Amino acid sequence: MDPIVLIHGYSAESKQTTPAAIQKIYGNLPQALRDAYGKDGVIEIDLSRYVTLEDGLTIDDISRAFDRVLKAEFASLLRGKFHVIIHSTGALVVRNWLRLFSPKPSPIANLIYLAGANFGSGWGHIGKGQLAKWARLVFEGGAERGMQILDALELGAERTLDLHLHFARPGNLMIADYGVHESVITGTQADVKWFAAPIRYAKEDGSDGVVRVSGANVNFHYIRLGPTPEALEISWNEISTQTDRHLTREGKRKEYYEPKELSHPGTAERPRVPTGIPFRCAHTGDDMGVVTGSRPRAQVMRMLRAALETTPETWPQLVAQFDAETGKTYERAIKEEAPAWWKKWLDDPRAQYDHHAQLIFRIRDQHGFPVQHYDIFFDSVQRSIRGRPIQTLFEDKHVNGKSPNVITFYLRTDKFVNKTEGWKSTLEEVKISSLEISAVEPETGDILYLPCRIELDGAQLREWIQGHHTTLFDVELLRLPSPNVFRMVRFR
Repeated sequence: MDPIVLIHGYSAESKQTTPAAIQKIYGNLPQALRDAYGKDGVIEIDLSRYVTLEDGLTIDDISRAFDRVLKAEFASLLRGKFHVIIHSTGALVVRNWLRLFSPKPSPIANLIYLAGANFGSGWGHIGKGQLAKWARLVFEGGAERGMQILDALELGAERTLDLHLHFARPGNLMIADYGVHESVITGTQADVKWFAAPIRYAKEDGSDGVVRVSGANVNFHYIRLGPTPEALEISWNEISTQTDRHLTREGKRKEYYEPKELSHPGTAERPRVPTGIPFRCAHTGDDMGVVTGSRPRAQVMRMLRAALETTPETWPQLVAQFDAETGKTYERAIKEEAPAWWKKWLDDPRAQYDHHAQLIFRIRDQHGFPVQHYDIFFDSVQRSIRGRPIQTLFEDKHVNGKSPNVITFYLRTDKFVNKTEGWKSTLEEVKISSLEISAVEPETGDILYLPCRIELDGAQLREWIQGHHTTLFDVELLRLPSPNVFRMVRFR
């Protein structure tokens, strides 16, 4: 087998750079790979160590350092093919290296994400707080927090969103252009030992305690909405009347916004990436951790080997194989109840396996400038159609600290009912939903934004909102100056 490179996540680096210290980062995973393939079954296994706990370092810096090490000390990898196994933040490091430095096709054959933080983590925001600074000071001798790395990890980080969009567009497609075959392995059950922490992200359903399944899954949906040609010709008086209308008003509304760009996984350009969920698997830890945990080890290794051994011809079959592994996980989740002492924290641990979706809205004007003073309304109140209000599915929202024009919503799309019925879709109970995005410019009365209003029926909702997936909405609001901003008179 071709060489395997292991790349760790945020704050996992050793203070030492000796081979022994670096090996400790990965626990017994390197040896497990050796055991699986035999002493001579793998040409080499290379263990990475990089720095994250430095406030001045960025993901770009780390990706560039990776590139320099490859060229200076491991040039043989670049002359052939090699596989990469990452954990957590390592996903951003490698994807960014591909974007910035990799030739096309890339020397990376298979890229396997173990709970990759592709769409960030709620801990990215928590880690920048004063409490985290105090904890680093007390328990780690004053280590810095890696603020710019945490910026990239925060939910809704714009550079991270653009990183993923890079691979969704012609000329930069992961399969067609880079020739890289990805696979995702991530848990959805946080370790109950973390539940005492007064932080929702440590015990969030649909998450491994650090990264949401929807945040690890690279099979994201993308829609860019922009003003129609008719909207570009709208008058100041007409836009004034539009800003005074709320989505619950009765009557037919004009559609002033339309899709400008659409991208779904499962197309010829973006084949579905195999994504599997092992049973009782958390982000870290020797008991349940995806990298070093003893409980999920057999299933994780089975999936790892399948991903490592796949070829361009067999890779499409891996989707069904990983789906089958996920199916086994959910079968076990129904049958195997957690220890009784878990009841202190959980009514029913199977709720941790409930499917959740992540919706990210990035609001900008027609020129690409961020719109920071906006409102987003979801509404499912229709007198003529009965159904569940979509608002009842939402569980969390987060406005990005660096880019307030980006907001991330988290909603439960499937819910565990009982052992007989298993999981039932809550999204299917939503028959219709309206979305309204409005904005203001608080510094002047001479600017108005044309509100974006769209209505989705049940089928459209299920097309764009799916459990264990992220959907990114780029919304371009039309910004219009009043007639007072520029006037002309004819000289007489």
